[in-house]
Amino acid sequence: MSDWSPEQNIDTVGIPELNYASDDIVIFHGYFGLFVYDLDKQQIIRSLDLKSLNCATIQGDDYCEVTVSTDGNTIQLHSLSSENMYIYTVSENTLSETIYESMNDRFGSNFASIDDLVDIDHVGNYSSNAIQFDTGEYGYLHVSDWTLGILCYARGDMTYRLFSK
Repeated sequence: MSDWSPEQNIDTVGIPELNYASDDIVIFHGYFGLFVYDLDKQQIIRSLDLKSLNCATIQGDDYCEVTVSTDGNTIQLHSLSSENMYIYTVSENTLSETIYESMNDRFGSNFASIDDLVDIDHVGNYSSNAIQFDTGEYGYLHVSDWTLGILCYARGDMTYRLFSK
């Protein structure tokens, strides 16, 4: 489980990255961990401490690439400076380490740039990517005061506070 607090400031490194979203779950990560949020239960159901995996770097040579399968069940974590990667299976809550291999069936073809969706003056308060759903709605992360306690996922007219305790 990742250590975090609602007051934790994310201003110095930027808003977390949105990796996956469906009608049921949202997967996102930042230097403070990787999280799976259940939209029905409105709570985090899984998390990984990325620091313990040496995969908490969000830029540079040690950047940790996070890819998710199209069904949202398999997550690959790969530090670019390593020949190995971790594979996390959401449904089984298992983590294994193996030699890096690119994911074939990866989520992401429906990512849209947030630049196309929000006013340029507010882009920094949103995840860099949004996910476009078949309904025409977009899902994205948003923060107003740069603390984890205010980090939200929005889709259409629904907003979910991701770190409310």
